[in-house]
Amino acid sequence: MESVNNKSRTYLIREFRPSSDLDDAYECYVSSFYQINWPIVDGADPQLIKDMILFLHHIGSKTLVAEVDGRARGVLVGRLRPRLTTAGRALAASVRMLCRWIAGCYRLSALAKKHLFQLFRGSFPYIYFDTSSDAETLLLMSHKEYRGGIGRALMDAWIAEARSSGAHNASVGTDSTLSWDFYERYGYRRVREFNYTAYKYSLPGEKVKGYIYEIELGMGSDFS
Repeated sequence: MESVNNKSRTYLIREFRPSSDLDDAYECYVSSFYQINWPIVDGADPQLIKDMILFLHHIGSKTLVAEVDGRARGVLVGRLRPRLTTAGRALAASVRMLCRWIAGCYRLSALAKKHLFQLFRGSFPYIYFDTSSDAETLLLMSHKEYRGGIGRALMDAWIAEARSSGAHNASVGTDSTLSWDFYERYGYRRVREFNYTAYKYSLPGEKVKGYIYEIELGMGSDFS
């Protein structure tokens, strides 16, 4: 655990605890991504998004939270590659989600189903244009009322973790509807750009670009 002071606010950076942090992580997801994923926020049981967060947690190497006043107000999921040890957990999470889907536990509306399938389909370019970096950020989100340094505190902790594990570079995928400029301010450089069609139903008619960023993790680099 590490305490970080930023803009008169103290963030406790620690590892994610699914049993106690999942509800807070859900709130962070809604606060960060409602504008692009409102069909599944409004048209599905909250358990769907919670299971999506848990799936990323299971396929990742490290999930960090920024705690403020005893609550998780920011979450980052990072993965070191290759990471074969997470395969079993990822498979179990996938099977659990499939079973809940078949049983109708997610109670998806017709629009939510369309959006979810389009989200998966539209995300294929991130796989195709993958840079095969040593480390990657799978998810970074925070509650809007606590922004102003929380993303940097989480990224600093993840970059330190990646460097200590021997990673030489790290990547992240984002798009033009999100805070892509955060990564540029942090020191990432854009290495891929493509048309992104995942938001066909949530942002109809809007042209969105997908971006992949990469950063070198040389021992002399300064991320503060």
